[in-house]
Amino acid sequence: MATMMAMKAVDFSFQSIAGKLEKMLEEEAALLAGVEDDVRYIVAELKSITSFLTAMSTRRNMDVELQNWVQEVREVAYDAEDSIDEFNCRLRSTPYSKCGVKGFFNHFLRRIKSLKSRHVIASEIKKLKIQVEEIKKRHDRYSHTNEATSFGTATNLDMTDRYSDPRIIGHFVEETQLVGINQSRDTLIKWVMDENYPELTTISLIGFGGLGKTTLAKIVYDDPIIVGGHFQSRVWIAVSQNYSIKELLKKIIRQISINEQQIRDVFGCQDASLNTEQLLNIMDEAQLVKTIRDHLHGKRYMIVFDDVWSTEAWESLSIALPQGKEGSRVIVTSRSEEVANYSCSRNRQFIFKISPLSPEKSWELFCRKVFEAPEYSCPRELENVGKEILQKCDGLPLAIVTIGGLLASKPDKKHEEWKDFGDHLRLEIQTNDMLSKIHQILLLSYNDLSFHLKPCFLFLGIFPEDYEIRRKRLMRRWIAEGIVSGVGGVPAEKVAERCFNELVSRSLVQPSEFYYNGTVKFCRVHDMMLDVIISISRKENFVVLLNEHPTIPPQHQKIRRLSWQGGSSGLVPNTDLSHLRSFTATAFGEDVPLKDYRNQRLLRAIDLEGCSALFDLHPMSFSKLCLLKYLSLRKTGLRKLPDSIGDLQNLEFLDIRRTDIEELPNTIVKLQKLVYLLCEPPIFQFPKGIRKLKKLRVLRIACADNVQLLQEIGELVELENLIICVIVDDLESRMLEEISTLLSKLNGSLRSLKIMQISDSGLKRALHELASPPLLLSKIHILAKTDGLPTWFASLEKVVEITLGGTRLQLQDLQVLRNLHTLVKLVLRNGSFDKNGEDLVFDQGWFTHLKYLEIETDGVSFKKGALQSLEILKMDNIFIRYSVDGIEHLHGLKEVHIRSRSEDIVEMVKSIAANHSNRPKCFA
Repeated sequence: MATMMAMKAVDFSFQSIAGKLEKMLEEEAALLAGVEDDVRYIVAELKSITSFLTAMSTRRNMDVELQNWVQEVREVAYDAEDSIDEFNCRLRSTPYSKCGVKGFFNHFLRRIKSLKSRHVIASEIKKLKIQVEEIKKRHDRYSHTNEATSFGTATNLDMTDRYSDPRIIGHFVEETQLVGINQSRDTLIKWVMDENYPELTTISLIGFGGLGKTTLAKIVYDDPIIVGGHFQSRVWIAVSQNYSIKELLKKIIRQISINEQQIRDVFGCQDASLNTEQLLNIMDEAQLVKTIRDHLHGKRYMIVFDDVWSTEAWESLSIALPQGKEGSRVIVTSRSEEVANYSCSRNRQFIFKISPLSPEKSWELFCRKVFEAPEYSCPRELENVGKEILQKCDGLPLAIVTIGGLLASKPDKKHEEWKDFGDHLRLEIQTNDMLSKIHQILLLSYNDLSFHLKPCFLFLGIFPEDYEIRRKRLMRRWIAEGIVSGVGGVPAEKVAERCFNELVSRSLVQPSEFYYNGTVKFCRVHDMMLDVIISISRKENFVVLLNEHPTIPPQHQKIRRLSWQGGSSGLVPNTDLSHLRSFTATAFGEDVPLKDYRNQRLLRAIDLEGCSALFDLHPMSFSKLCLLKYLSLRKTGLRKLPDSIGDLQNLEFLDIRRTDIEELPNTIVKLQKLVYLLCEPPIFQFPKGIRKLKKLRVLRIACADNVQLLQEIGELVELENLIICVIVDDLESRMLEEISTLLSKLNGSLRSLKIMQISDSGLKRALHELASPPLLLSKIHILAKTDGLPTWFASLEKVVEITLGGTRLQLQDLQVLRNLHTLVKLVLRNGSFDKNGEDLVFDQGWFTHLKYLEIETDGVSFKKGALQSLEILKMDNIFIRYSVDGIEHLHGLKEVHIRSRSEDIVEMVKSIAANHSNRPKCFA
């Protein structure tokens, strides 16, 4: 298994390297003079080895020598990629200027450097060729047809039959273990028996491995109400990852008891010497489907397809199910949201998402498994340690039952023994035969991932247990380290988003917080799944973790990724970190152990977000990092950026929000590949030359305190996301003109704009007198005194989100806002409207597409027929002397958030929500 995963990793790496070498052949042919043939040889061999690894990835029984070869190949892949990237970095490190004497010398130095680079790359290519030739010798040995046959290559079906399926435990569950399942069972039985849906209906049970999908489906399948003759045929089919459609169709035929003559009629064979099994074996897929459809036609049947991994499997099986109005039902269990949506495409209301057990239900299940009936009581001295063990199960029934069973088997239930078991639970799950089924079931989800998703998933292991991972942060890290890249014209950001959504769809990542539009904001990984990730990462040397339980790789392995999660543990002295690709630190309140990166030249990402005890960096920390793309110092105590940041010639992402940095160094203008510059007050000082950052797409936040800065920002023609903070008391007419000019210049690129005003600066004029307003905006935030909406607001045909504060609008300005039919989020902060003591009224037919409304106001009223699509309502600063009327008219409401100093207002809103027809959740 470890070797198979290693092969997938190498497969991914070799494809990346081959692509980079081919690109070099196209773009740097002159520098490769003399070694072009060597490069082509390497590319061809890498592709050959990649094909071999792909073919071998389904094999389990590999000898030690082959496993060692795969490990060696992986390390060579990493080293080769490092060499190529470092060469490319050196090659482009000296820009050419055509101006004057300085330009002449720069050009001259570049020519010399190119000659040196040519020698360096030729030398590296020769070394790489020798390494690949050595790999090829071993590759030829293992790919020899006769030898491959002697290894006994097995098909997927062979492997499935050879290994015990751990999921079978879901079929045999004692009644004492059925905790917290009654309500779910009753809901599903109601769906199965509902006479209001006479047509064939599919019910999908979705959730990640170990949540009890199979158990719940089996309980419903075997319920006396269903067994008692309501259905003329009942069928249970385990689909799994490695399936054969023909074999599954034959299993259906066997279970629905079709007589032999019916089969003969479909097949058109009356040879009495052939029995049923022989007939089934020689029938093709179409004949098997017809046999099933003919038999089930006009009958009420129930079929469970357990553990469906792909939409292709469902599509192939569903064609055998005849439509009708007899009340037939199909239950599908899956870990994939895509499968659930696809199988229930006709009626999405029958998708049942299974959640982990609550702490109370988890404890009840644990006690029922460990202690004796009828009390199932836990001795007081074991209660705390038992709950500590249970906490690591995180509501996963499979883990609770399995671990409980092991503890129940121990004759002496001693505190010391339980404490030791809990302290080493991760190791126990990996090594104890009784607990291995937990690891096996969760591992199935990983094995089903495509090669490009595997490293994305393993990357989640850099974060600690229960860590809230921001989606954007995760995707940007994937891109920075080359795990995700653009494909076929699709930008890397879109590819990363697709990868993330697929991990969510497969229930491998759990969303924990959403944006208003349903996009995931934060996510987490189940503790048990994190154990699987860490186990695989340790075997594959994907990441080294430093925490209370450090994971230090064997000396012969190079550390490629390092994650420090706090604690006193550290690296052994003189640990070689020269091959480090990323360093992540997530500990709050502890000093970071690595702050000088001059010896880690291969770093692609440094992520120190949240390390509040980080106050300084070595002045030359960044002087050697030519490959660094991602640098996050967010939420650190850093007071100053070192000048060496200007040496990060490939830096694309810089986040210094919520730090104590008050000015940017002059060298920041050298970062000509910078795409994201994220900062916020108190950073008020920007150096001259920001115009040089031509690739900048996101600038958050620029302080409009001088004309030159505004002029330079106006030259950033690719800028999509801009935040401007106006801090001077009285804007000169020249600065007002420059703000207008800036917004007009960027009208073709800007998609998100936020303007903040700290004092009354006369910003109204700058916004109202725009010659060419940015009409492509999808998001706009104005926190400034504008005394009304600019006229161009009415032409924002793509806007989906508007936030206003201090704008002192008139109530008639609502007319403009309500006509923006693309608007789905509206935030009205304090002072957004000058209402002269009147309530803010939303009338019938207003804001037909609005889903999210946040109000910070004195009083509000919703008329019947207003905001019919609204799902989330947030109200802040509602005072006792004002009213909140008409919430009951918001028929689509799902959430109500209320914050007020008045308990009467809060209780009133809670009461309205409780009696609302849609029963929205109320947060106070």
